[in-house]
Amino acid sequence: MSKKARILVVDDNEEFCQNMKDIVELQGYEVLTAHDGFQALELVRQNGLDLVLMDVRMPVMDGVATFKKIKQIAPQLPVIMVTAYAVEQLVRDALRQGAFGFLRKPLDFELLFAVIESAVSKGALVLVVDDDRDLCANMKDVLSDRGYRVSVAHDGSTAIEKAWESDFDVILLDMKLPPLNGLETYFSVRDIRLDVVVIIITGHRQEMGDLVEQAIRETAYTCLEKPIDMDELFSLLEQIMERKGKGIPKKSE
Repeated sequence: MSKKARILVVDDNEEFCQNMKDIVELQGYEVLTAHDGFQALELVRQNGLDLVLMDVRMPVMDGVATFKKIKQIAPQLPVIMVTAYAVEQLVRDALRQGAFGFLRKPLDFELLFAVIESAVSKGALVLVVDDDRDLCANMKDVLSDRGYRVSVAHDGSTAIEKAWESDFDVILLDMKLPPLNGLETYFSVRDIRLDVVVIIITGHRQEMGDLVEQAIRETAYTCLEKPIDMDELFSLLEQIMERKGKGIPKKSE
């Protein structure tokens, strides 16, 4: 982090808020707390915040309703929804409307800090999904060198979990995956993130052709065949980032 990010923790459980404040501040962040939606909205109006961690289940105004009002006040402020309850549809609606991510209680703090860093850092966020671990590692290195922030998943189930957790700008998705194939993974991810850009990648175009064509018909951005032409990939990513208004990442020195 180039600066100390300011994070607002919103939860009606005051003990949880205090514990979160203590733990998150140890990572170098500045933390404010609110115990209901109205107090959260007031703090959003008054403070230059970088991130909100929002409990879903709160009295009077629940977390999703509060999130929607925050988006009216500060459209670019990332909000991570947090809950211990089975409220998948509520959270899904929030993600579709632009919430950055979703985490379950009890929180995995290693995951929490990774998602926080993704949310407060600048630059495009890319998910590479392929069961070839060497390919994922190489893609991560090359994309990171070009200024992209990169996460990887080696199967469809992990990719879907990551789509719940973080708001990726682009997903590079292999078609031939265990146990869910790429098309099943694509549909599940699109059900969570309506606006995500998915680029299909495959080394088996003839074998997977029907799945690829169906994904393209369902608004996948395009398909790249392995071995991937990196110049073509970088050109596509630049087009996508410009369309999203995020600009082109700077290469690492």
